[in-house]
Amino acid sequence: MNAWTLRWRAWVIAVAGLAASQSWAAVDVYNQAPSAALADTSAVFNNPSDPGFNWAIDSDMEAWAYFQVPADVQFNRISWYGSDADGSFAVDLFPATCFSCGANWAQTSGGFATNLLPTSLYGPQQVHKTALAGGLFEYDIDLPSKVTLSGSQPTYGLTVVNNYTAKPFSWAGSGQGSGFHLHYIVGQAMFLKAPGNLAFTLTDTTAVSPVPEADGMQLSLLGLTPIWGARRPRGR
Repeated sequence: MNAWTLRWRAWVIAVAGLAASQSWAAVDVYNQAPSAALADTSAVFNNPSDPGFNWAIDSDMEAWAYFQVPADVQFNRISWYGSDADGSFAVDLFPATCFSCGANWAQTSGGFATNLLPTSLYGPQQVHKTALAGGLFEYDIDLPSKVTLSGSQPTYGLTVVNNYTAKPFSWAGSGQGSGFHLHYIVGQAMFLKAPGNLAFTLTDTTAVSPVPEADGMQLSLLGLTPIWGARRPRGR
C-alpha cells in the first residue's frame, strides 16, 4: 500500500470522526424560559374513590399559555417548569384564532378534542422530572414523531394540568411571552385572563447541526496533509 493511499484513508477517517461528533444537536425552537416565581396553579384533585380529572372541588384549576411562533417550527419534546408535583399530567396543544380561543379543560380521562399531540394523558413513567436550582422542577415528554407549528397561525394554546393526590402543580412564570395567560377555576366557573407568562420550551432533539469542513490546520494536527494539497505519485 503506497503513501498516497495511506494518506487518503487517514483523511477519510478524520473527516468521518468530525462528522460523527457534530452531526446532531437538540435545538429549542421556542422558549419561554422560567423565572423563579410561580405564576399559577394548574391541578385537579384526584379523588381515590372517583379517580380522574373530575373537577370535584372549588380549588380545581387549569391554566393555558397562549403564544405565537415567528416562523414554521418542528419539535418532538415539550418541557414545562414549576413546583414539585405528583400524579399524571394532561397536555394539550391546539391552534386558536385569538387569545383564549379554543380553551377546553381536561376531561375525566385527560383527553381533548383539539389536541395536536398524539395523546393527551401522560403518566409518571412518561413524564421526565428534573430538579432545578431555586426549588423549581422541569418536566418533559418526548413525542413519537415531530409536530409542526406554522408561523402563519395567529395563536397557539398550551395547557398542562396534573391529576394530583398530594402535590398540585404550580406553573412557573416567564419573562418571555405576550404578558398574559388564561385560567379556569371551578369555584368561579369561568375562564379568566390573568397577568404573566407561563414557562415552557419546545425542542427538536433530532436537529442536524452543520458539519464543519476539515481544514488544513485540523488535518495537520493529525499529522496529515489536506487532500487538495497532496498529489498522487505518477505511475512509473
